[in-house]
Amino acid sequence: MSQRIRILLVDDHFVARMGLHSIVDSHAGMEIVADAHNGAEAIELYRQHQPDITIMDLRMPGLSGFQAITAIREEFPTARIVVLSNYEGSEDVYRALESGAMAYLLKSAVGAELIQAIESVHGGRKYLPPALSALMAARVPADRLTERELDVLRLLAKGHSNREIAAVLSIAENTVRIHVTRLLQKLSVEDRTQAVIVAVQRGIVHIT
Repeated sequence: MSQRIRILLVDDHFVARMGLHSIVDSHAGMEIVADAHNGAEAIELYRQHQPDITIMDLRMPGLSGFQAITAIREEFPTARIVVLSNYEGSEDVYRALESGAMAYLLKSAVGAELIQAIESVHGGRKYLPPALSALMAARVPADRLTERELDVLRLLAKGHSNREIAAVLSIAENTVRIHVTRLLQKLSVEDRTQAVIVAVQRGIVHIT
């Protein structure tokens, strides 16, 4: 019998981890060697176990999945990471792959697809479901938003007015108007509401 694929599981939700345990444990060729519930713990457990595959959630308290992926890959360049997330925006997928992940799946994926992704990544191949592949193919890279524009966009998504944004960011209200105008141009939309909708759909901001 060939050696089993050793997996590190990273997710802050207990129920999600148990569901993944059930999927992996049903496959004779795989085993979960450790569980982490946040990004910092993921890095430490990766050092201890150096698994074949890491299944990583993105949105966790403290250190995010994006940051954990980057840190692990900097220390272990050959680390093979599968992202499992609720977020399907093209920017989330892009950022995950850019950070060093080799696969991206939605948590709604069936167990067979997760097994397929693990086997593909273990074999050195990237994996994206057809729907996400099409999403990435259709992605038109916008001009990268500046940190200040992102600050403004996040506050727009929370429903703040220009005056309120100016107060929060300690800048002039006219400066906010300039940032909003540039945001509309970069996102190819006509108004603030459309800007927020597009930003959420693409995963640039998240409304929690």
